[in-house]
Amino acid sequence: MTIIFTIVALIVLILAVAVWWHIFFGVANPPLPRTTVVVQTSSPGVAATMTSVAASSSVSIPAPVPGVDQLSIDGAMFNVEIASTSIEQARGLSYRTSLGENDGMLFLFGGGRVQTFWMKDMNFPLDMIWISGNTVAGFAENVPVPPPGAALWSLPLYTSPDNVDKVLEVNADVVAKYNIKVGDAVNIGPVQ
Repeated sequence: MTIIFTIVALIVLILAVAVWWHIFFGVANPPLPRTTVVVQTSSPGVAATMTSVAASSSVSIPAPVPGVDQLSIDGAMFNVEIASTSIEQARGLSYRTSLGENDGMLFLFGGGRVQTFWMKDMNFPLDMIWISGNTVAGFAENVPVPPPGAALWSLPLYTSPDNVDKVLEVNADVVAKYNIKVGDAVNIGPVQ
């Protein structure tokens, strides 16, 4: 009788964990709050603010979307969602079919430490930009989508340098396209 009870309890526990996992991590994030982020590269002649970037004739930028805060990287603008809770951060961009050319997700952590990311349930490659305070601390470029059916324990982990308190995920090739470098300044506006 004790063995049967133990087996039934174990099955119930496994089902409860599976249901909990699906509810919290088995779906894409809903639309998240947004903010303005400016990454000012140290390249010569790069505009220091969004205003001066817009005035630059050598930089092509999309028109702002009314009511949506944006991110600027070396003259390119991105609509940025904020993932600040552990559930939002665990889901990240998982299950989404794509990320718009001018979109991104900014992960805000309570303090600086080594941050570890993976590509669980991702459908497109990313660049991950590690941010410490108000400075680019490093990045992982062209992080690939995992193969179909890959086991969770086989997924590669992407680890930031120490003292990272923010991570910006954007489409693959953005770091190279805009020549983002370690030491570039980052300015973040209020979350809406």
